[in-house]
Amino acid sequence: MMPRRWARAVGVAATVSVGYLALGAAPAAAHVEVAGAQPNGDGTTTLTFSFDHSCEDSPTTELVVALPDGVTASDTVPPEGWSATVAGDRVTFTGPGRETAEVGVTARIVARAGDTLHFPVLQRCTDGGSYDWIDVTADSEHPAPRLIATNAVLAAQPEPSAAPPVAVAGGAARTQGGGATLGQASAVVVVFVAAAAVAGFVSVRRQ
Repeated sequence: MMPRRWARAVGVAATVSVGYLALGAAPAAAHVEVAGAQPNGDGTTTLTFSFDHSCEDSPTTELVVALPDGVTASDTVPPEGWSATVAGDRVTFTGPGRETAEVGVTARIVARAGDTLHFPVLQRCTDGGSYDWIDVTADSEHPAPRLIATNAVLAAQPEPSAAPPVAVAGGAARTQGGGATLGQASAVVVVFVAAAAVAGFVSVRRQ
């Protein structure tokens, strides 16, 4: 029989294991991450990015945030003493060295609820060192900050793309979803009429 002390230890270990599985395996900490997403009520959302360490003993002087498709920056919220610029899908924050900080990007987000949006970030430090937070796997060594889109932060859902026409024999076209175009229908009518005329002509000659 298992001693009572060992039985109690096994019970505690089992409880801890079940709790760990319920929470899911904890991924490696993202040193630059999306710390918040605040809807502004006007179709934009302010995303807050934070970093909790720099390059060894060298403080951070620049953070470059790349915006994924469907995300367009309209404003920035740099930390005190820093400045920010927006150039296309890049938002760059620069300033005096910091060990930790939060930066904000106000953006319009067009995506589907449940989509995972990745924001690759380049972190540069005073000694010339840098980190590329670009991996799309959450438990990787340098994961990119990520946001799971919800209806609250979305400006709009993406429009479904229309099916393009597909070329068919004879130069006519039809849509991906099937069904003849007006050109095809007209061609069928012309062929039918011509065939009927030929049949009538042959019938008259035989008589």
